[in-house]
Amino acid sequence: MPYRKIFFAKDQPVHIVSRALTNVFREEDDCFRFIFQYYAVNLGRKDTNMKTKDMVKSGRALLRGEEIPEKFVIRSHPPLVHLLDFSLVGNHYHFYLLPTTDTAIPMLMHKLNDSFARSFNLLHGRKDALFGSRYKGVAIKDELQSYTVSRYVSIINPLDVFQPGWREKGLSNAKEAFNFLENYGFSSFPDKIRQRASLILAPQEILEQYAPFWGNGEEYREFVTEFLKEKANYPQSVFME
Repeated sequence: MPYRKIFFAKDQPVHIVSRALTNVFREEDDCFRFIFQYYAVNLGRKDTNMKTKDMVKSGRALLRGEEIPEKFVIRSHPPLVHLLDFSLVGNHYHFYLLPTTDTAIPMLMHKLNDSFARSFNLLHGRKDALFGSRYKGVAIKDELQSYTVSRYVSIINPLDVFQPGWREKGLSNAKEAFNFLENYGFSSFPDKIRQRASLILAPQEILEQYAPFWGNGEEYREFVTEFLKEKANYPQSVFME
């Protein structure tokens, strides 16, 4: 897959969404493997002799905040991006991230989607392209956009897994929705409420500077609880479906 040569400025937060042609995040093992592959390509590449089961175990460990064996990742450069928020949902994923160079995002996305597609197709007996179109990206330029995107990535999208169609019909139970968000492992929500400390996310000082609510888990809980109760409206200009 060729690079999508649209660049975002260094230290400019960006919302990224990439959509596959099939439900790539239906199975947990695929999600864990994707998490590991993101971690690896952000620093270099995975060990070519690494077994699939070790990628799954490593992805699970990284989300739990546990170190993985150094031999699994061949480090060749500093992190391409710092991840501020993320979610894996059905056939697509969302990243809210901070590029460390002007060319970091196209490089990361090329490496990640290519690496994941190769392993997914091999494991599931596919031969066709996995990601049917180029990823989309929007630069986040002010505080309102930052809050909006953060909410969209780590709250609104995971709720589509909890209750498909809720955006049109409304949530059936706000308390159950919050409990789901707490326990949905493939988003940054559990990290933001201080329930875990994933190693794929940006260093603490960067999170506190760029990621809304990161300094206060209890304040974030209150914010989310209120949002779920009120079904708050949100602007569409920074969202990509």
